[in-house]
This record gives sequence, C-alpha cells and structure tokens, in this order.
Amino acid sequence: MDRSYLCAQVTQWKTEPALFLYMLGSYIKMPVFQNLLFEKSCWEIYNARNLFRFFLKDDDLCSNVTAYNKDEQVQAMANQLFFYSSLILTVPSIPSSLILGSLVDKSQIRKSILIPLVALVISSFVYIALSIWEHSSPYYLLISDFIFGIAGGYTSIIGVSAAYSVRGATGSFRSSRMSRLESAIGLGGCIGSFVSGYIRAAFGYTVVFVIITLLQILAIVYVLLFVKDDVYEEIPDTQPESSFIRRSLIDPLYVLTRIRPLRVVLIACFCAFGLELFAFSGMSDIQFSFMRYQLAWDDKSYGLFTGLSSLFGTIGVIFVYPWLRLIICDALLGSIGLVLKMIFLIVLSFTTSSTVILILSGLYIGSRFVSTAFRTQIANLVEEDEQGKMSSLVSILEGVAGILATAVLNNLFPFTLSIWAGICPLSIVGLLGIALIILIISYFRLSSYKKEEEETQSATTTLDAVEYQ
Repeated sequence: MDRSYLCAQVTQWKTEPALFLYMLGSYIKMPVFQNLLFEKSCWEIYNARNLFRFFLKDDDLCSNVTAYNKDEQVQAMANQLFFYSSLILTVPSIPSSLILGSLVDKSQIRKSILIPLVALVISSFVYIALSIWEHSSPYYLLISDFIFGIAGGYTSIIGVSAAYSVRGATGSFRSSRMSRLESAIGLGGCIGSFVSGYIRAAFGYTVVFVIITLLQILAIVYVLLFVKDDVYEEIPDTQPESSFIRRSLIDPLYVLTRIRPLRVVLIACFCAFGLELFAFSGMSDIQFSFMRYQLAWDDKSYGLFTGLSSLFGTIGVIFVYPWLRLIICDALLGSIGLVLKMIFLIVLSFTTSSTVILILSGLYIGSRFVSTAFRTQIANLVEEDEQGKMSSLVSILEGVAGILATAVLNNLFPFTLSIWAGICPLSIVGLLGIALIILIISYFRLSSYKKEEEETQSATTTLDAVEYQ
C-alpha cells in the first residue's frame, strides 16, 4: 500500500478527522468545564467574603461537587454562569458563521475552518491559565468563550464541515456523507466523554486543558496538510455589484425564502430542526445539573453516561442508519430518532436510579438519526451552489436555538427544584413531539410532490411519443 493511495484515502475523508479531533477535545472539556463551574461557584459564594480568602482556601469544601449537590445557591450560580458562557460564545458567532459559510461556496475551505480552530487554541490557553490560577473568579472563564465565538465558534466548524461534505454529492450519497460526518462527531463524543472525568480526577484541570489544546493543534495540522481549496471550481458571482457583507450576511437568508417548488417543506424542516436543536441544547445544558441534583453524580459518573450514549449514537449512525436508509427514507429515520429521545426523557423525568439511566442510554442508538436526517433532507432541497449558505443558516439556527434554550432552561431549572426537577425534561418531550409532527407532515408533502412530478413526467413522455408517431 503506497503513500499515494493512503493520501487519496485521507483526501476522501474531507474534514472528518479534523472534526473528530475537535469533538474529542470538546467532549473531554464538557463535563470537566461544568465541574469547574460548580467548584468555582462554590468557592465564590462561600469564600469570596472571607477577608483572608487568599490564605485560608477551603479546597475540601468545594472540590467534591457531589457533597453539595442539593445546594440550590451554588446550583443557581453555576447555571447562570453556563448561560452567560453560551450567550457570549454564540451571539458573536452568528455573523462570523454566515461569512465563513459564504467562503465555502467560493471554495475557500481551509480559511473558513482554520479561523475558528486557531481562535479555539487561543481560548484554550485562557482555560489553562485559569485552571492554574485555581481560585480566580469564574467570570474570567467567559473570556475564552468570547475569543472562540468572535471567530465563528462551534457552529462554524460543524457548519463548514457539513457544507464541505455534501458539495459534489447527490441523492443517497449525501446521506452517506452526512452519516460519516455525524460518525466523526459521535466517535469524538464517545471517547471524550469516557476519559474526561478520569483524566481530571487523576491529573487535574490543567492537564485536561493541555490535552485539549494539543488535540486542537492536531486538527489544524490536518487541515493544513489534507484539506484543499481547489476540490471544486469556484462558482461565478451572479451579483458582482453587491458588497461582500451583503453576499455573506443577507444572501444566505434568501436561500431559505426564495420561491422554489418545495419552499414550504424546506421552511417546515428548518423550523422542526430548530425545535429539535432547542430541545437538544436545552437538555445538554441542564443535564449535568439535573443528574448531579437527582442522582448525586460527579463528572466521572456523567462522563460514563455521556460516553455510553455517544457510543450507542455512533454505532447507530455508522451501521444502523446506512442499513435502514436502504429501505427507509431520511424523514422516517429522523422520526424514529425523535421517538427514542422522547422515551428516554420521559423515563429520566421520573427515575432516581443511576442503573436505569445507564441501561436506557442504549436508546441513544437513534440520537444522531435526527440531525443526520434533517441535514440531509435540507441539503437535498437546495441547489448545489447554495450548500455553503444553507449550512451557515443551519449553523446559525443551531446557535440561536442554543442561546434561547440556555436562556430559558438554565434560568428555569433552578426554580423547578423546589417543585419537581422533572418539569424541564417533560417540557422538552412536548417540543420534540411538535418537531415529530412537522417532520411527518413534511414527509407526506414531499412524497406527494415526487409522485406528482413522476406522473407529470410520465404524461409528458407519453404525449411526446404520440406526437412523434
């Protein structure tokens, strides 16, 4: 097996290896970052007013987050900080993601993915510094979020990767490429979640953030070596008189709203995906807090759960989704994934057993069906030269849904603890039910349109044959 063959295989992977490295670092960070928020919140509340706080640091009080899992004051502050973190990360990323998505349509792939990755490395150095400065204010963590957000954030990395994957592919090949993209996300999530809490427990926060930084640097190296800008011909600019800002920020909105045969289906799928993203982001934001409160979990227990759920999700999207796609369309596969999510959340709302939750993580085998199906179906409804802009809009949708979900659920969840902690998960089930109904209706509308098209084409062919005779 010569070097040229290996290089050809690596080139076919597109941005998946870089996305895997990014997601691996992100999922290593996720539970550790939330654990760090609780520790710093605890120290801020109970030691900030101590006149000798720099000399009398009560490390034992705050280092074990399970010891104060019922402390609603710490819970409220940590949730508020997580909301600020999401807000500062996502809001600046909205215009940046639109601009970077427009660069994809002009075949400037490397630039559009390197910009957020380089900013991510810089933001990770901030985390390293703050983990060394152990008792610094938790609000300093927001500096890192702003640096990454202003360069496009996670929405641009995922959006650019998705756009790059579907360009040049049609029909079922888009499903295959999108499932491969989701596989990279799921595999990174699986490994990262499993090892996250154990690395933190064994080596501390600083080593965790150093490892994350190294993974991000490897992702940059991969993009520089293997991601090329000249894979596709540059699409001519049909509006040369328009400014770059207009082409980058305004024109993507036109992709969603312009007149086309299935515009209603496109908008319906876009809105349904937004509801699912809102539900997913909201539950992701409060899930650690919920399980810490309900089950007294720390980042190691939570990492085990997220690792198992990511493992099942990755198995589903690598093996089960492509197999089922041979006999079932994307919309129905997405519906199956939504139903499985709803079942899990209903059980989660009522159970207090860790064993039950770990067993039911198997339901996550269909978790990535939803985003794979939505991304594929939306990509199939727009033109080839609109893929970058559409992926940017989906990324923005993900960011906006995340902001709204964080604003609502992170602020609502602490208030529900005095009533019943299961209120938020059950509310999310209702939202997923609405998304499910929209997706099913869109499926029937799309099927009806395709049938009408086939009948029209058949009638035209028959008429032409008669006229020829």
